[in-house]
Amino acid sequence: MDEHKLDRNAREASPSDEEKIDLYRLLAEFWKAFRRLFWLPVCLAVLCCAFFAFRAWWSYTPMYQAEVTFTIQTPTSGSTGDISSGSTYYDKAAAEQLSKTFPYLISSELLQNMLRQELGVESLNGTLTAQTVENTNLFSLQATSSSPQSAYDILTSVIQVYPRVADYVIGSTIMNLLTEPSVPTSPCNQLSLLRPAVKGAFLGCAAGLVLILLFAATRRSIRSSREVRSQLNQTYLGSLPQVSFKRRTRKTQEIVSIQNRRISGSFQEGVRRLRVKLLREAEAASAQVLMVTSTLPGEGKTTVASNLALSLSQNGVRVILVDLDLRKPSVKKNLGIKVPSRGAEYLLSKGGNAVEQLIRLEGSSLRLLAGDQPADNPRKKSASRRLRAILAELRQEADYIILDTPPCGLLADSGAMATLADGTLYVIRAGVAQVSHVLDGLQFLGESGAKILGCVLNGVEGNHNGYGYGYYGYGYGGYSSYGYGYGSRKKRKGEDDAPEQDT
Repeated sequence: MDEHKLDRNAREASPSDEEKIDLYRLLAEFWKAFRRLFWLPVCLAVLCCAFFAFRAWWSYTPMYQAEVTFTIQTPTSGSTGDISSGSTYYDKAAAEQLSKTFPYLISSELLQNMLRQELGVESLNGTLTAQTVENTNLFSLQATSSSPQSAYDILTSVIQVYPRVADYVIGSTIMNLLTEPSVPTSPCNQLSLLRPAVKGAFLGCAAGLVLILLFAATRRSIRSSREVRSQLNQTYLGSLPQVSFKRRTRKTQEIVSIQNRRISGSFQEGVRRLRVKLLREAEAASAQVLMVTSTLPGEGKTTVASNLALSLSQNGVRVILVDLDLRKPSVKKNLGIKVPSRGAEYLLSKGGNAVEQLIRLEGSSLRLLAGDQPADNPRKKSASRRLRAILAELRQEADYIILDTPPCGLLADSGAMATLADGTLYVIRAGVAQVSHVLDGLQFLGESGAKILGCVLNGVEGNHNGYGYGYYGYGYGGYSSYGYGYGSRKKRKGEDDAPEQDT
């Protein structure tokens, strides 16, 4: 009974947990998107601030107001103009009646018609407003117009016309002016750009934040081992933590390598766990040549390939790391090697013995086949029979060969290389590539005949879902340097299908 209640409580609690996870992911995606797109709300705030200020300036029309203060009394109230001079009860009643009728008379059509006749115009170039002091016969009248003279003319005309209009409603009245009307000299509405500018900046910033939130909400990326299994249906091999260094000087460039003494212990442990699990998968699949690829540049595939090769060599395994990114070789840079060498691009163009071009990494049994220059026509060279012969030659020299290949989400090169490898290791940087793009890359490799051994989740932040490593970029300077973008499957299948003939 207790077990049944426990299971039921767990099921009831799970939706809430999922909501918390989704909220956390949304906030994480929002913060990541904000760090990349922080300029968007800033730009929108500046643009909206300028627009609202310009609109306020453009639509501003100076208005002038002429005003007069007066009292109104009936003949029975006395001739002094004091509302208290006659019968107290009658004076209060008269004041109440005047205060109610005065605003009505000012806005009545009868008074408006008489004003137009008095001024000799078809429409009034201004408006009239009236205020009364409660329980008194004290009134104020304002005429507002874009023309100072029109405001004065309207006000003086009302003074002339009002007694005649009042005769029809409340009988004979007397207006006693307390102030004389005059032509206004300055606008009553001063131009202020501060309020519209602040309002525009606020609305622009809010719009930018909403756009970033919508962008974050529509992004679906891989961030956990659970999502690797559930959304990609792939084997999860491990994770590497995010790595950050305190830069001592601007010229200092740290290497994300397990040989770097400043690297964190969690990164080294993550590489060790990855090595153990990958060896298990490779042994089960009888895989000697392992290809490492990713969806996009900058996901850390070269770092994963280099550190995995280093870890294997430290364990007594003969390893050869081959830089097959013929468009942008970066293995040597990633390992901090500055000695000139010739790599696969040279062998594919000039020929020669692959073993003779191998260089040994100092302090390690790891050997490299890596050059410095990109290859000419890399698409044809990646599909040539000469590359197969090079790998066949290297198979005799190592227990494992690790191939660092281009991103499969942008280029078709990795598809041709996948047929030469016994297994593929797919690197996914947490929160970068969208799920649909990762699935496209995996499908492309599957159609090319690649055997996916599993996925490595890279750049995991915090302590959740294992280990991760930080983003150090590929140095490609954007995806356009490859000359491809998403949605280029048709072009991949049709371009350079014929392999290069060996001489």
